[in-house]
Amino acid sequence: GTVVRRHRIPLPPPREDQFYTIDHFNINIEVILYARKYKIIDCDQFTKNFLRKMGVKLNPPAGRPDDPYTKERQKILDSMKPLRPYERIDTLKQFLEHDGHVLRFFCVWDDPESMFHDPRELVLHYYLSDDTIDIKEIIPVNSGRDAVPLFLRRDKLPKYAPTGLYQPGTITSRTVLNVFGKLVGNRGHYILDNRKTGAVHQEFYRGSDLKIGAVINVWGRKIILCDCDEFTKEYYRTKYGI
Repeated sequence: GTVVRRHRIPLPPPREDQFYTIDHFNINIEVILYARKYKIIDCDQFTKNFLRKMGVKLNPPAGRPDDPYTKERQKILDSMKPLRPYERIDTLKQFLEHDGHVLRFFCVWDDPESMFHDPRELVLHYYLSDDTIDIKEIIPVNSGRDAVPLFLRRDKLPKYAPTGLYQPGTITSRTVLNVFGKLVGNRGHYILDNRKTGAVHQEFYRGSDLKIGAVINVWGRKIILCDCDEFTKEYYRTKYGI
């Protein structure tokens, strides 16, 4: 947290009746704040320009002292060789950058099996934080249709494979190798294939696939994207130049 809150700090004894000013600060000097000695090793460019305009001659930057624990810990980490190389997947960066950012499209589904063959109005939300999609249906008043919470619940929307949908169990996040067989106690020992040899990679709809006029396949239903809100338009202007 905050070591010293913002206020006027008195000088160390015997001048405790005076306070620190801008004239007491420079690079590579030591200051005493409430009996604690701090060394100023450097400052930012704005501070340097400000001090130079004030007529202060800046000292060269000082070096940062090494932390013995950090150095020893880094030696241990460098000497460690993992037995199983695991794949690092960083999803936190995308979440922190786009948390709360949602693309909103207005869509139409022309249901061929409908009794009156009337188009169904939908709203598609694309969540930039995790590339998931949900769809809600706009049901007019007195339309005779039952109101449902969601037309499509929030999840990643897969694209259709060339031969149709994948069978259950075909798509896996890891490839397991039974290279040891059954050893002691009739128990199997497995390792994970970091190369993912023979793995099936399923494609999902991304933000680059969505645009006005595009037709997406939502589990066999062809949805036409007709319009979007202002935030979505500005996002595609800045990111894709559309």
